[in-house]
This record gives sequence, C-alpha cells and structure tokens, in this order.
Amino acid sequence: MNNNILSGTSFETVAEAYDRNADKYDDFIENNENLARMRKRVYDFVTARLPKGAKILDLACGTGTDAVWFAQHGYSVHGVDISGEMLSRAEKKAKELGLQDRLSFDQLSYTDLRNTKAGPFDMTFSNFGGLNCVADPSLVVESVRPLMNRKARVIWAMMPPFCLWETAVLFKGKFRLATRRFSGKSTVHKEGLEYPVYYYKPGQIARAWGVDFRLETVEALSVFTPPATSKDFSVKQPGIYQVLRKLDDSFAARWPFKYWGDFTLVSLVRE
Repeated sequence: MNNNILSGTSFETVAEAYDRNADKYDDFIENNENLARMRKRVYDFVTARLPKGAKILDLACGTGTDAVWFAQHGYSVHGVDISGEMLSRAEKKAKELGLQDRLSFDQLSYTDLRNTKAGPFDMTFSNFGGLNCVADPSLVVESVRPLMNRKARVIWAMMPPFCLWETAVLFKGKFRLATRRFSGKSTVHKEGLEYPVYYYKPGQIARAWGVDFRLETVEALSVFTPPATSKDFSVKQPGIYQVLRKLDDSFAARWPFKYWGDFTLVSLVRE
C-alpha cells in the first residue's frame, strides 16, 4: 500500500478491506449469471462508443476483470487501484495471458494520479461503483482531466441514490436496506472494516466534469433483476429471472427507469 497517498483517509480503510477480500473477489464474480449479464451490457455500451485501438484509463480496476477483457478485444488499458493485493492478481492475469503490451497497472488513488506516467487516454472508465467511495467526484475529475485527450470520453458505472429493487425490500420489513441510499451516503461493512460510500445522480457527475463535457447517455443496470450481490437468484428462480431480465433490457434506457438501477451507466463526451 502506498501510505504516502492513503494515510489518514477513508481510502486507507477501503484499500485494507480489498486487500483482505482479494482472494475471494474473483470467486464471487465467477458463475454469477446476473453480474455476467451486467458486464456484457457494459462492454456492449463501451464498444459501441469507442473504436478499437483506443487507450482506456480504468479507475478502481480491482483484479483486472474489465481491463483484461478490453485488452483482449483490441484496446490498450492502464488500470489504477489502491489495493496492492487486487493489483497483484490483475498483473498475474496480464502476464499469464500475454497482454503486457496492452495492459499496465499502477497502485494509486484515483484522486491522485500525478505520479502516473501513463496517458494520454481516449476514455476514462470505471465499473460497478468503484468511484462511489469518494466524497466528491470533482476530486476524481481534477486528477483525471490532465490525462485525457482533447476528444476524450467518460463512461462510469456508479451506484445511484435510488435502487428500485433495494427499495422494494421495504415490504419485507428491511427498512435500513431499503432506505440506505436515500441520504446519498451509507456505510459498507467488509472484511471486519467499515467505510463510507456515496451515491450519485448522473447530473452530479456531469457537473463535476464541467461545461466542456456533455452528458450523452444514461442507462440503468439491474432495475428489475436483483443486485449483483444476489448471486443465487438466477439459479433458484430461473423462470422469474428470465422475465425480469427481459424487463431490464426493455427499460434500461427509458425514463424514469434509467435512474433506478443497482448501477447507472453514465456517458459523457468532450465538446
């Protein structure tokens, strides 16, 4: 861990939590049908907007699942993460797959990228809420902006302040879970540690990037299907899951459902 960057911040706790979780992380995402479906949606979303050969800055890249996929499909990727244990697994994947010429990593906070020698980039990417650990998205923007090309693109998948599925558990009496996002902040408990997470609307992300970036597209991930943490739902309820999956595909980009997912895909383009 780079303590010069993290010491005294909540990121230090996040890094330690994911260091402890690194051995389990890939096990969780394997054989997770709904999470795999969501990833495919993200990949289709990105590849429809970014030509092959482009350079991607992957923020909070974890064990490199997304970075590896993009590198395998014709992109150059530089991943940053604050967890050294997660990055060691990402680097191992890159080496085993022979992707070192298109895939590199830095152990850095995404709010402090001054020390990276990578870039410039055609897109800044982040998946599945890694950026929800920051109290102010403008801190990420200030760090990332100097590394972006003149016609750069932003595609971030972030947790919004309203999730239809989570809110529905209110009918099961789970008040805390149903309402945890409403205030815009809650607490995550992982590997015996606690740290804050923050929930953002697409408009907040757009304002953080400023007037030279235009909010292009907003789509939801998992409005009707359960959140990614419900790994067994598709196995235990396959018929219901297929119905919910079709609803997701139909309503992901429609108002107001595009704001109601477990995650919101936000795309911005530089004017």
